[in-house]
Amino acid sequence: MRRPNVATLMPLIPFATGCTAIAAVHQPAQFIVAKAPAIVWITAADNSEVALLAPKVKADTLAGLVEGVHYVEMPLSSVHAMRARQPALRRTLLMLGGVTLGVTGVVVAASHASGAPYFPACVSPDDAQKCAVGAPR
Repeated sequence: MRRPNVATLMPLIPFATGCTAIAAVHQPAQFIVAKAPAIVWITAADNSEVALLAPKVKADTLAGLVEGVHYVEMPLSSVHAMRARQPALRRTLLMLGGVTLGVTGVVVAASHASGAPYFPACVSPDDAQKCAVGAPR
């Protein structure tokens, strides 16, 4: 079985990113336990912002890796705000609508571009001047 290379997977990037957005998380502890995100962005009480990889909740403490290396723990009470990648329904619907229109346009253009030119049947076979040249009689 042949593995797909990067060039064949590149057109799929909009599909992967078009369906999600980084948005505010209103219940950080519940979100991390339920969704197990790979990364979250934390704004602490002092307005410093940090990206936390592999976040985990232990009792009232948030733990994870900062800069992918340093393990840190912080009380959930010190988390002023949290953002994480979440599904974006509106963006997904817009992308699907755009893809549908694009595919429909290509199909319509291809169906009209192929084959012989279209001539409607001659409705007045007795009057040759009213019939288009090449139209069936």
